[in-house]
Amino acid sequence: MNRFAPLIRHRGLLIAAGAFILFGIWAVYLSPWSARAMEARLMVAAASSLERVGEQGWAVVEMRGQRAIVSGYAPSEDARARAVRAVRQADWAGGAVAGGITRVVDQTRLALPEAGLALRADLDRSALVVRGFAPDPGAASRVEEIARTLIADADIFLEESAGQMPDGWEAAVRLMLGELVRLEAGTAFLLDEGIALAGFAGSAQTGESVAGGMMSPPPPFGAAAHIRAGNAVFAAPLRSVALCDLLVQAALGPDGSALEARLPVPQDATDALAEAGSAFSRCQRGELVITTPVRSGTAMAEALMSPLIAGGADPLRLMVRASGPAGESGITLEVVARGTGEDLSEAS
Repeated sequence: MNRFAPLIRHRGLLIAAGAFILFGIWAVYLSPWSARAMEARLMVAAASSLERVGEQGWAVVEMRGQRAIVSGYAPSEDARARAVRAVRQADWAGGAVAGGITRVVDQTRLALPEAGLALRADLDRSALVVRGFAPDPGAASRVEEIARTLIADADIFLEESAGQMPDGWEAAVRLMLGELVRLEAGTAFLLDEGIALAGFAGSAQTGESVAGGMMSPPPPFGAAAHIRAGNAVFAAPLRSVALCDLLVQAALGPDGSALEARLPVPQDATDALAEAGSAFSRCQRGELVITTPVRSGTAMAEALMSPLIAGGADPLRLMVRASGPAGESGITLEVVARGTGEDLSEAS
């Protein structure tokens, strides 16, 4: 017997094992069928699909595995539906193993022409992101300067809008961002002639100061704030339905903008809904309408209403409405008036 036979056999096994490991690494990370390659391929397909239907100017798509997330301010409801549909059809539905886009999450918001200019700012500790619209390149540059004076590495994503810049608009931007960066985390909106800020302060003194600072907006703006510091909440009562809607959107924060109809409701979404319920409890008018996908079911409605009520929302002023294509999974919250619309000047 060849005395080197065991060594040769063991070496053969080691070589085979090594080849198998290398093949596994190649298949998972480097091959055309790897998760990373699949995500990149789906990203290209989704972006190309948006470009093909002419919605690439405002719509932004992000792939998280095989799930596509579409965001941005849509110029119209038709454009919004067209963008979501284009991404959904960018690649076959496939599956977790076979590949393809398995789910499309619609995080788009409607920027109605009559709503004027819209800005959104999100703060997470020292990371500030500002996105939305400015009336001209000069105004966009000034917004960027304001933001980066407060936080040097702030991320700014602004598009030019045809909206008219109200008197005091830049002062309103300065107030919104200046108070936001005093918080630990928060979200702020500026829309038409309204400003809303919701977030978490490091101390009660800061929370009270920020909420107080928001009560002196430049004319003709109205403003609302919902600031939590530990167990204390600083927020004034509101009569304006439009401002209440802005405040609820701000209280939902970044996590709330990705609400999906799935059970159980994730903890971050539950927390966001509780904050929205607390903000809505300050609204003296209007109803909070929760729009869910068609056929989402009673259990889903109850799961969404529960944290809103726990946060302080009056259950008699909550409504659940099923709407949209059956394949949609997004959930939206909106404060609406019972009768005719009210303007932002009614803020108290």
